[in-house]
Amino acid sequence: MRWSLTQLKKFSNESIAVNEKVQFKEITDRKDVLGLSETSVEGEMHVGASRIGADLTIDTVVHMLDSRTSENIEVPLHIESYEEFDEEAEETDELDENVHPVTHTLDLEPVVRELIVVNLPNVVTESDEVPAGGRNWSVMTEDELADEEEQKVDPRLSKLKSLLESDNENKED
Repeated sequence: MRWSLTQLKKFSNESIAVNEKVQFKEITDRKDVLGLSETSVEGEMHVGASRIGADLTIDTVVHMLDSRTSENIEVPLHIESYEEFDEEAEETDELDENVHPVTHTLDLEPVVRELIVVNLPNVVTESDEVPAGGRNWSVMTEDELADEEEQKVDPRLSKLKSLLESDNENKED
């Protein structure tokens, strides 16, 4: 997925088909991402005078840990993106997020890698069950939470509560 600009200039004002298979060893340092299956990159590159546009479709399967059960699951990713590569742009220029400066060679691999990382889900689960609880926590309804908060009394104010209750009893008599 790497071309020199002189190669690409031969196809000025034409389109070049991209159909590549890539195997990434590591994609990110996230602990819940275990790896990727072979990644398919398809699309077209449109070569202009100083800009090259790449219309890309990326398909892969990400092996991740289930957020609830920590089991190994497969998450399919389908990404469509349009990226531009500009010969005249510098690394220090403020560019749109899909415009990349390029000198001498155009390499799609870092762009594909970045698109995959950006599109990784933060939380993924195949489990439909709501967890019942764990160590020092449990799942409860809003009503249960409201009842529990009503019953809680700050220990420093417990004497005041007993005074309030005894005061209410005296008023009833």
